[in-house]
Amino acid sequence: MTVLETTNTSLPRQWERFGVSPAAWLRVAVVVVLLVMVYWGSIHRDLIHRWTTDGNWSHGWLIPLFSLYFLYSRRHELACCRPAPNYLGAVILGASLVMYFVFAWRLRMAYPQALSLVGAIFGLTLLFGGWSVMRVAWFPIAFLALAIPLPNRMYVELTMPLRRLASTAAAALMPLLAPGLHTEAQSVVIDYIAPGRPPGTLNVEEACSGMRLMMAFVTLGVAMAYLGDRPWWQRAIMIVFCVPIAVLCNTIRVTTTGLLHVYGDVSPGWLQSLGIDGLGDLAQGTPHQVLGLLMLLIALGLYAIIGYVLSHLFIEESATPAVPT
Repeated sequence: MTVLETTNTSLPRQWERFGVSPAAWLRVAVVVVLLVMVYWGSIHRDLIHRWTTDGNWSHGWLIPLFSLYFLYSRRHELACCRPAPNYLGAVILGASLVMYFVFAWRLRMAYPQALSLVGAIFGLTLLFGGWSVMRVAWFPIAFLALAIPLPNRMYVELTMPLRRLASTAAAALMPLLAPGLHTEAQSVVIDYIAPGRPPGTLNVEEACSGMRLMMAFVTLGVAMAYLGDRPWWQRAIMIVFCVPIAVLCNTIRVTTTGLLHVYGDVSPGWLQSLGIDGLGDLAQGTPHQVLGLLMLLIALGLYAIIGYVLSHLFIEESATPAVPT
């Protein structure tokens, strides 16, 4: 009988099994540098600039960090891979570069340019690492697509249905929370009549459509589904729930903001002690931003509940038969 001994091999020792020469690593580094040089204009203009100046995509800074963490969390699997270069990666890399130059010079569309960068990274990984590395790295690479801002026209078209949904839901909930208040939703506008107050209207602006929350929550939900040690179907369910959770959180935010506007002149003593004149001050500025952060906590709580339910949905029976007593 042969006894197999297992030893704790450090990561550097595991990487030595790749059999990759320093010259090969140098070639990889040169190709990566050239790829960055080709895409630098798109990276700076279409990604970094939008992440910095557009609040709807400020979460884009976190996505590359998430991808790096995903790779780090599976570093032991990567260290055990045996790279076998696959020239299909060269085809994917070449097609991505052609796509980039066509949309950069002829069609002049920013979104496909940035999206082709993800394809180029796929091709580069497959070219130098092969399928063994790709099986581990495909998701962190695909996750980068969530950091690419959508075209403005598409973004606006997506926000309009969300604005209508938010106004309709808020108009239905506000009278339940404030007896005597009458509301009616007209597209993205909410008409209200409150006792002792003149009639007014509330307009659900584009910033309150919930698109920003949805993009952030989808990113968060996909990350949590990937990091959890779950079957694929549980991960799929958690990803599907990203959209309803985002809609629910935005409904809570719009409803709360609407009530604060309607009763903005109410000024409890505890608010005055904080230097706030009335409830209306809580619907703007820093308090309004804090309300958005609270929605993130609610989303995390809902994701945790869904994860708990999925984990306890099925109980595995023990393989050891019960001993009769």
